[in-house]
Amino acid sequence: METPIIIQESSQLAQARREALALASSIGLSETLAGRVALISTEIGTNILKYGGGGEMIMRTFADDDADGIEILALDRGPGIADISQSSRDGQSSSGTLGFGMGAIARLSTLSDIYSTPSGGTAVFSRVARARPSGATYSPAKRLLVSGISIAKPGQEACGDTWAEKRIDGARWVTVIDGLGHGPMAAVASAAAVQAFHATPADASPADLIRAAHTHLKGTRGAVMAVAAIRPALGTIEFAGVGNITAVLMHDGETKRLGSSDGTVGYSLRTVRDQSLTWYRDSTLILTSDGLSTRWNLNDHPWLVTRHPSLISAVLYRDFSRNNDDATAVVVKDT
Repeated sequence: METPIIIQESSQLAQARREALALASSIGLSETLAGRVALISTEIGTNILKYGGGGEMIMRTFADDDADGIEILALDRGPGIADISQSSRDGQSSSGTLGFGMGAIARLSTLSDIYSTPSGGTAVFSRVARARPSGATYSPAKRLLVSGISIAKPGQEACGDTWAEKRIDGARWVTVIDGLGHGPMAAVASAAAVQAFHATPADASPADLIRAAHTHLKGTRGAVMAVAAIRPALGTIEFAGVGNITAVLMHDGETKRLGSSDGTVGYSLRTVRDQSLTWYRDSTLILTSDGLSTRWNLNDHPWLVTRHPSLISAVLYRDFSRNNDDATAVVVKDT
């Protein structure tokens, strides 16, 4: 779960910087990398205030095969950036004053991305990473980029939504889980589902995994759940779902919504069936909980599907969260 930092006044920039440094310290980043994280958080926050009219920032750790570090997401609903290429140069400012520029943010970042539309606001993504020895052998599943966002209902400290991913024998598995209701008891149910997700044998299918989770969740308030297993080397994706998790498979401008069975995992489970579909090199899978409107459509967001999965999920949260429930969006992209 991530907790957004609201940026509406200049005093909140100091809070963002302190949280950035605390997060860097918690994972033992070097002083140099921690300083970069602090600079990026300050500049991104300043941009939110000056050009976006306020917004929110999300800071979190990340880890993959080759690196770990800190990821920063910034979201506003301001006028957007008319010329991203110009704003990406050091010293450029859309207000006509001397600015730090998105280019400096990109230079300080290990990886960065930006999405902005006229009158639609701006979303910025930045990672500061440290390399680490892997020792892992190559797997086609490494081709896939996976990222997501889970935000608790406003006013709640616990999030009943969660998501998880794993790799098994060249396959990339991903799940989105929404514990019934919200708050601590919903979080208990979703955590139990994650345990089942990681414990299920490698030869199980997504439907098998959900049936195993059903047994594991008995005694909790239950959850709705969707599971996908993507095998890029074979060009296949298997999917199964129970309840109202929205699942959309995109390829070459075409969109297919994947159906789920009725029921509640851990309480009332009907027949769960696997769906098998083709996975293409440019496919994208998006999973969202009902904390986001089911009417989201990336056709209304030009070129968003080409951005980093962290940025896609963050924009979906910004533009489609209902604000009356926990909200989760997860994106899987082939590279």
